[in-house]
Amino acid sequence: MPVLAQSAGPVPAAADAAIRKALDGKLGQGVKIDAITRTPYADLYEVRAGADILYIDDSGRYVFQGSVIDLTNGRNLSRERSEALQAEADRAMRTVLWSQDSLKHALKMTKGNGKRQMIVFEDPYCGFCKRMRESFEQMNDITVYTFLLPILSEDSGVKSRNVWCSANRQKAYDDWMLRGVAPAAARKDCDDSIAETQALARRLRINGTPAIFFTDGTRQPGFMPADALEKRLSSVKN
Repeated sequence: MPVLAQSAGPVPAAADAAIRKALDGKLGQGVKIDAITRTPYADLYEVRAGADILYIDDSGRYVFQGSVIDLTNGRNLSRERSEALQAEADRAMRTVLWSQDSLKHALKMTKGNGKRQMIVFEDPYCGFCKRMRESFEQMNDITVYTFLLPILSEDSGVKSRNVWCSANRQKAYDDWMLRGVAPAAARKDCDDSIAETQALARRLRINGTPAIFFTDGTRQPGFMPADALEKRLSSVKN
């Protein structure tokens, strides 16, 4: 019996070592295996490397990449697993994301009593991010922390820096996103916090904007109209 052919459940040390040896150097330069788990189907092991999930058979020879579908009910087991892992990671990152060390790198907008809080990562050239700002304009009693995450174009970084280095950052950002008024050029000696935001975004595995985070550790990728956002905020349980 191959060393990998063990019963379902926790991966024995020998099987874990055998899988790592079989995959060593074969997943790409710098790719690190984060965890190996035995799946309850098809004698496959789940291999997690960053945001990617791969499968390896119990012989240690064949690797599968893609979605595992349960044909009896149409469930995408790989997607469900990815979503569960992301939710787990978001809960673990909640304290870090909402710490003052992180929030000092964000713009802050408060409307009304500001009791309902959220964090959003945005690119200055993101059309759906501009629509998010319009949603915020329709709402009250909110605090929005905005991390400027330039990922769409070279000028996204320029605009982010110019906004951050403005005397009134939030006004400069609203003027640009809502009214198309570009911020003044930043001073050369201004510390723009973009590198810190990019590092945080990598830890959160953000690959698109807008990305909204709530105080209970959950996230919502993509645009939300004001009514949907109101409903979502009312369901947040800390």
